[in-house]
Formats: sequence, C-alpha cells, structure tokens
Amino acid sequence: MRPLLLLALPTVLHAQSTAAPLSPVVVTATRVETAVRAPASVTVLSGDSLRARGIVHLADALRLVPGVSVVTASSFGSQSSLFVRGGQSNYVRMLLDGAPLNEPGGALDLGALTLDNIERIEVVRGPASVLYGADAVTGVIQLISRTGADGARAAMALDGGSYGQRDVALSGALGGERASVSSSLADRASHGILPFNNAYRNRSAAASLRLAPDARTEAVLSARWLAASYHYPTESDGSLGERNAETTSRRLALALTGRRVIGERLAASWTLTSSEHFPRSNDGPDSAADTLGFYGFFSRGTVTRRAAELRVTARVGATQSITIGADGSRDHERSSSRSLSEYGEETGSFVAARNDRALYTQAVGSFGTHGTYQLGARLDDNSAFGTFRTARLAAAWQLTPAWRARAAMGSAFRAPSFFENFATGYVRGNAALVPEQTRSREVALERTSRGATFSVTAYQQRFRDLIQYNARTLSPTAPNFVNVAAADADGVEAEAAFARAGGVSARLTYSYSRTRVTDEGFDVGDGATFVRGQPLMRRPAHSARVEVARPVGSRADLVAGVAYTGRAHDRDYAAWPAKPVELPARTLLDVAASVRLSAKGARVPWHARLRTDNLTNVDYQGIYGFRAPGRTIRVGLTLGRP
Repeated sequence: MRPLLLLALPTVLHAQSTAAPLSPVVVTATRVETAVRAPASVTVLSGDSLRARGIVHLADALRLVPGVSVVTASSFGSQSSLFVRGGQSNYVRMLLDGAPLNEPGGALDLGALTLDNIERIEVVRGPASVLYGADAVTGVIQLISRTGADGARAAMALDGGSYGQRDVALSGALGGERASVSSSLADRASHGILPFNNAYRNRSAAASLRLAPDARTEAVLSARWLAASYHYPTESDGSLGERNAETTSRRLALALTGRRVIGERLAASWTLTSSEHFPRSNDGPDSAADTLGFYGFFSRGTVTRRAAELRVTARVGATQSITIGADGSRDHERSSSRSLSEYGEETGSFVAARNDRALYTQAVGSFGTHGTYQLGARLDDNSAFGTFRTARLAAAWQLTPAWRARAAMGSAFRAPSFFENFATGYVRGNAALVPEQTRSREVALERTSRGATFSVTAYQQRFRDLIQYNARTLSPTAPNFVNVAAADADGVEAEAAFARAGGVSARLTYSYSRTRVTDEGFDVGDGATFVRGQPLMRRPAHSARVEVARPVGSRADLVAGVAYTGRAHDRDYAAWPAKPVELPARTLLDVAASVRLSAKGARVPWHARLRTDNLTNVDYQGIYGFRAPGRTIRVGLTLGRP
C-alpha cells in the first residue's frame, strides 16, 4: 500500500497476537503485548504517511483523529492546545517513547513539536491514569521513534511555501537483526502570517538505537533535542502592538526501554526516562515611551522530570496475562518572573519538587468464546497531595464475525501544577490543592467486513475538584487557586472507512461533544469563563472530516480532505469584563499529492509533493481576535529513502 493512501484507510488498530515474542505491536492501550484485541478507543497514525503528505507538526496530525480538537492561537509555531473529548487542555498525557513531554500538572504547548524520526503516533482516548498516572484524564498520546531498518537508507527533504516557510530535513537509518539505529536533523522556519514580529524557527535532532543481543532481549535508547522560538505581535486580545515579544523553548528528552523474556510465560520490562524543558519569554517595552499599564514581562523556567518503571507480565493460559508494575518519579521546577508596570516592578519565583511512587496491576484476556476484558487498578503516593486511587474496567464481545461491542468505565486524575501550588508575586499558589478527578464510561459498536470498517462510541465524563483562579481573595496573602469548579462532557465519536479496487479509499469521521459547567465556583459575574449550564470555552460541539484518496497513474497519489468545525464559545478580552462571543463554524479544504519522479526501483529515488491547506482561503479564528493562516501552499522534494 502506498504511504500517502494509508491515512484514508481504517486507523483504529488493536494489540494483536504475535508469534515472535519481541515483534512490534500497538501497546499504548495496555502496555503489554497481548493475544487479544484491547477493548479501547485507539487510533494509530503512520509517521511515513503523514510526512508523505507534507504534515510535519504534531498538531496538524492530531486534527485527523476523531474526538480530538486542536486550537492554535495564530501563525506557525504559536501556542497550540489539545482538547480530547471535551476535557481541559492539560488532560492528556503526552509521551515520547515513554518520556513525558507535559509540564507537571499536564500543560503542554504542541506548537513546536514535529514528527521528525517518528515511526507512528498512538492515540488512546479515555481515562488512562491506571497505567500512566497523573494527567492521563481524557487520553494518552505516545510518539514512537523509528528504530532503524535492515540495511542502510538516507534521505534529504526540502520544502518551501507560503508565508516564507522553509524546511530542511535529513534522515538516515542503518541496521540489521541484532542492532539498528536511526537519526534525523531538521531546521524549519517561517516569517509568519502577521505583518511584523511573527517569525518562527524550529531546529531539532533525534536518534534512536535498538539492540537485540538475543531472541529474548531487546533494548531501545532514544534521544530528542528541540530548540524553537516564536515571535508574536499580538496583545492578550489579539490586537497588534508588540514589537519585540517572543517565547523560546529548549527541550531534551531521553528514554531507555527494554524487555527480557524470562521463560515461556514470564517477561519483564523496564523504562528509564528523563525530560528537561527550558521555557523563556521576553516582552520588554516597545519604545522609550512605553511606560503605561503593564508594559513588560520576562519569565524563565527550568523543568526536570525523571522516572523509572519496572513491570512483570505473566501469561496465564493461552490468552490471559497479568501485569504488576511499580514506578517512581521526581519532578522539579525552578521559575522566576519579572513584571514591569506603571505601578512598579513585581517579581516572583519559586523552586519546588515532588516525588511520586505508584503500584499498579492489570489483567488482560478473554472470557468465554467471544469476550475479552481489561481490568486494572493503581495506587499513587505523592509527596505533595498524598495517596490517590484509580481503576479501569473494559470488556468487548464479538457478537458476530463482523460486529463487535465493547464497554468501559474508569477514573483518572490531574495533579496540580507547581504554579498552582507555589506561585508568588501577583498570583499566590495554594499548597493544599488536591488533584482534579474524573469518572468516565463509554460504550461502542464496531463492524469490520469486506474491506470496510465502521465504529461508533458514546461516552460520559464527570470532572470534579477543578482548580480555579480566584482574583477576589479576602487578603493579599490568601491563595488564588482553589478546588471548586465542576463540569460534564458527553459525546459521540463515529468513524467509517473503506477501500475499493484500484486503490481508491475513503474515511469519514464525526464527533459530537456536549460540555456543560455544573459548578462555576468563584467565577461569577461579567467576564466569567465558567458559567453554570454553559459550554466550556473553545470546544466545538460538532466536527467532521471526509477524506478521499486515490492513485493517479502509476507514479502519483492524491488525498483530498474536507474538515468541518462547528460553532464554539469564547470570550472577547478587548475590554474588561470580557464578554461572551461565539466562534463561527468553518469548513476547510486541504489537498496533498505525491509524485515519484525517478524510475521504479531506482537506487536513489526522487519524490515531489504538494500540499495546500485552507485551499478556499476561509477567514477564521481558532481563538477570538487572533487571525489564523489563510490559504497555504507547500511544495517539497525528497531525495533518497526516508
């Protein structure tokens, strides 16, 4: 199957049986290789397929997944937030080969994350704290690095396009049965969509080494370094005025994973990870006369996350497995800020750390002749907020050879961020905060027959103990953050895909999400962001995508997609108090084409590609007041085998 066509085929995969103990399978949903289909909502995206159609940023790839909404502030590299099944933007655990990319507390800006040296993206929707701990409230997304290939390969990719986009990427791989290595270098840039101070630069390096000294042992070491900067001229309401504001990010992620088959029925796995993030922001006075209001802000941060995990899996019978796991982690953050205003200079800083230890167990297997199950429980012991328990139960039934039903229920939690706990200056943290928590349930029906698939999933989620900012404290030293708010999110996800003779394929997805505030807490009056009975901000109720792919002759592939995003609630911050506004619905068209320029089987192949986003040049805003990119055209050329 040609890489460009893969994304138009069914993308819901499950952990599958395998004869070789160490064969790669989809494992994010269960963390173990199983002989049964995992009863979970899982979508897998191929890195090669995404790159072939010109998608290089993670945020753009995740827009293809049902139930996932990505909100980007403005131009390329600007802040991008992720909302899964109507949850908060800090409710998804993001992993790179097991290494967490989120800040402590779940926050993550997707804007600078790219797909260089990524083999696949596994997206699990639903509560997953049982296996992943804090922040896996509405899902887990894991980026899996490439681990090399038999023989040697290398490639260079050059891309350019609208708004001064310029990309250069190098990749290579070398290996055999016992050892392999892959690597990539990339430099990406754009001058942005806004008239001034809107440049974006992204440089990354990644490598992965796989060793398999014998048939029972495997270890993978991966590393990724990222340096990105984004300049923005926008004020908090989206108006233009900042001449020198910028954010920078430096990130290093390391992961060592391994597995040893001890006997016919026992295997041990381990994971050691380290993540370091160095965020910076600079917004000085725009001129010597800029001395009114709040006219300057600077911040520095150092976030370090270290973790170790060991799990042992025992196979019981032909299709049952029991896993017992233990992990420990330490999070550390150093933060400082300086605010300049006509009222004087205000500084804030904190240094904080917390440790977490956890034990969990999971059973995966089958019952009867047509049923499968997944049952897990976890106990976290955190030095900051004490103990927290989570659980998950899921089951599936094969009703007929074509039809399958499944159901699941579970709980999850989000730990407070260090800022919410320990902030100083204008904002005061609260060390007594408890984790936010959710209880969720879902039911699904799936059909697979004659090259076509269909699935529909309905879910309910209840979010409690939401941490809310309170500006009207009783005293200047009272904390600004309190566990008071609550909200619900219910919805439906549907997906259908089919392939026909001649290589034509199609994929349709639809998501409906109804969010509702059930307790507004302190957030009352004009300008409130939590309004009882009203939807949560920036979550569209309806979204849909239709994608059709087909080959053109023997050398070209074509994919066309139409994405509909329904209306969403937002706030206009141009004045205080902010007034409620509505983001209009929009329909965007994108087209991608790939053409093989070299002869079939050429030693050094050449491929050209073309991608257009927002082809009809729709004027829209992902956040009220902030302009989004118009029609964008990218052309590229790849020399070699990526």
